[in-house]
Amino acid sequence: MGTSTKAAEYGRHQTRIAETIFSTIAEDLNFPPPKSKSYLSMPTGFLRVYRYLRCPMADQRWGINAHTDSSVFSILHQDQVGGLQVYKNNKWVDVKPIHDTLIVNLGDMMQAMSNDSYVSVTHRVKVNRHKERISIGYFVFPAEDAVIESSKYKPFTYADFQAEKEMDLKTVGKKIGLPRFRKDRPVCHWLD
Repeated sequence: MGTSTKAAEYGRHQTRIAETIFSTIAEDLNFPPPKSKSYLSMPTGFLRVYRYLRCPMADQRWGINAHTDSSVFSILHQDQVGGLQVYKNNKWVDVKPIHDTLIVNLGDMMQAMSNDSYVSVTHRVKVNRHKERISIGYFVFPAEDAVIESSKYKPFTYADFQAEKEMDLKTVGKKIGLPRFRKDRPVCHWLD
């Protein structure tokens, strides 16, 4: 089996897993079927392979700095090297690799859709001094024109979110994300 065939098969499995996870969450949140269908658009799903080279200055470098994913959620397969950390209870916690286990990170879109019942996880990746690290992420998003409706956020589409994120990267130098759309926050909250 060729590499592209294996990647396509892996992608199909990730799609099936994403649909199963989302249907359970949608049921928990009582999403009506039309909303469920637009809130998770399988054609938006993509695989990304991350390769973190070993780094002699591992205590001074990050593979990926702290962030939240913009997706509905991401499904991550990591090797046994480790390095993924999540921010929980005001501290960074290592996510120890467990062989043949997938990690699901909730993203910004899930947080908004769920009215903050499910929260986007802040995470980062540290590099290893002695070994390179490989992880494979599957990210899935809502349909670009699906309107995310919530009592805590102004209605927006994923396309709106992406446009704001790109503008923030250009003007502020970092992603602001969901706080841009909160009903109870000033637009210039990042100046605080």
